[in-house]
Amino acid sequence: MTRPNETTLREYRFLSDAYFPKLYGTFVEAFSDYVFPFVLREDQFRNHIELNGVDLTRSAACLENGDVIGFSLNGFGTWCGKRTVYDAGTGVIPRFRRQGISNRMFDMMLPVLEADGIEQFLLEVVTTNEAALRLYEKLGFKPVRELALMQCDNPVPVSDDERNGIQLRSMDDPDWDVFLQFWEGEPSWQNSCDAIDRSSDRKRILAAYIAGECVGYVIFSATFGRIAQIAVSRDFSGHGVGRRLVREVQDGIAPGYALQVINADKTIARVNDFFRELGFYERLAQYEMIKPM
Repeated sequence: MTRPNETTLREYRFLSDAYFPKLYGTFVEAFSDYVFPFVLREDQFRNHIELNGVDLTRSAACLENGDVIGFSLNGFGTWCGKRTVYDAGTGVIPRFRRQGISNRMFDMMLPVLEADGIEQFLLEVVTTNEAALRLYEKLGFKPVRELALMQCDNPVPVSDDERNGIQLRSMDDPDWDVFLQFWEGEPSWQNSCDAIDRSSDRKRILAAYIAGECVGYVIFSATFGRIAQIAVSRDFSGHGVGRRLVREVQDGIAPGYALQVINADKTIARVNDFFRELGFYERLAQYEMIKPM
């Protein structure tokens, strides 16, 4: 285990855009042994920062001799009506772990965030990551719900009636006034309406119509086949609308990627049953946790 010594200069500080190249290298190394493969290209890492509303000037880091060895990326916005900071990724390079670095970063930034008027801290943690769970519980985070990453490896079957009876239309902008009527719960931070708006240039929107009426929609990352939001009117449940939308997403996936739903709310039984009926299975689960400030 690496320990700081008399020749080591270690500091805890907030970052800036100038640290991005070093931060990216540290991010890749910190998540190299993550419980779920999380390898991002540099452009994808920039997208991750933009999607989650990350402000590097209010994100913490641990530096040793000028190199970033640990970080906590903070996104900012409103969540359930409260000013919120979202942990978009906290990591430490493997050889520097178990030295209290994550604790020290939180100790540094929590008073600053609270003084800035932040009302709550939101994050997600893999349910099997016991070390991270202990850290967050010690810091005062409480689980509020369980989310699932689900994947489908086989073609989703669609009947001729579903293909012919349901018209799909691409949209440039989401019609939230209509779409929100179909919701049965709140999406996670990275799938929220604000996150969709922040990443609109990398998302596709398809709306489903029956007899000229919008009855459902899906918002997704086309190349990677990752569904951010999908919802169908209860009045048209069982008409194959959701199945038709999911298959359209699947048909556009680039080679090497699989159809996925990110952070499905496990408390909504109808939604989870729908995905399982289409052949989705759970790859991992996360606790969504909140700390009041």
